Amino acid sequence: MKRFIIIFALFTSILTVNAQGSFSVTEGQPTVVYSLPKTELSVEIEVEKTTQKPGLYYQYSERYLATNQIVLEEKTNYGIKNITVKRRAIPDSKRTYSIIPSKESNLNLLSVNEQGLLCGINVPANTTIYEDRTTVSTNKQVQQELALLPLGEEYLMAGSVAKLAEGVAKQIYRIRESRLSLLTGDLDHLPADGTSLKTMLDGLNNMERELTELFVGKKSVETQKHTLYLTPDSTVNKMVLFRLSALKGLVSADDLTGVPYFISVVPEKIKTIPSDTKNKKAQSVINTLLPATTLVTVGDGVKTLYSDKVLMPQFGVVVPFGEDIFASPKSKVYVDYQTGRLLRIEK
Repeated sequence: MKRFIIIFALFTSILTVNAQGSFSVTEGQPTVVYSLPKTELSVEIEVEKTTQKPGLYYQYSERYLATNQIVLEEKTNYGIKNITVKRRAIPDSKRTYSIIPSKESNLNLLSVNEQGLLCGINVPANTTIYEDRTTVSTNKQVQQELALLPLGEEYLMAGSVAKLAEGVAKQIYRIRESRLSLLTGDLDHLPADGTSLKTMLDGLNNMERELTELFVGKKSVETQKHTLYLTPDSTVNKMVLFRLSALKGLVSADDLTGVPYFISVVPEKIKTIPSDTKNKKAQSVINTLLPATTLVTVGDGVKTLYSDKVLMPQFGVVVPFGEDIFASPKSKVYVDYQTGRLLRIEK
């Protein structure tokens, strides 16, 4: 029973460190647990979906509107609009440490955030900002369909496609004449103010666009946002991140119907000077990191769409500090929880 009580008390102390973000001891020698970070990459891909649909009277566009710039067939196409890469610090299970500080040690004031990442000693814990891990979102430009043609009985009762096309074309010309009269002031009764004039012009422009699309066709653009997550533990050289199909959009890396897009994560080597092990004390130490400058690139093998150098702690070097450095009860240690790097020590 006594053994169970001791284990429960130890487990409760560890949970207190992770939940509250900072730790303070008044009795006993509990174990303090903290983690150094590693970087998770979130690759945000904006895919532009373009849909083209021919107009109902496309074959009469050159006769009535004097244009041959029209959509002849219905098709959908996908293309990459933009790629960005964001970073987020997460705990590194391979670099999670526990220490048992002495009762008088300043290490009792070790501070961690909600994830257990080291923030420093005798300083407030940094608040971690969590991002929504939504994988797909869509921004679609919706266009209202023209329900009924604004034509007279003569054309609607004709029963001929050519006659209907002629009526739509004449309506387009009447709209253009009305708009020109409004702009030039060639009317007996003009709108009362600028707002009314703008409302009338917007209505004429929308109606003309909808009627013109019956000849030249309709083109709509839809933006889809995908987010892929990657946490590299070693150098990545041209790994297939995703594929893009001109007909299906973004597909998985295993789908050979799409064109591959690659990601590379190449860290620079860190040159360090060997430390003097003779001067190290046998007491517990606190570990920080020297993160590695890492080049992250995304492209299709020919063109690079994203390239940036960032600090990634998982490729860095662990830097230990002896407990004697934190001996002063008023000393403060600041650590960047995103990279694990020691920022400064205030005594």
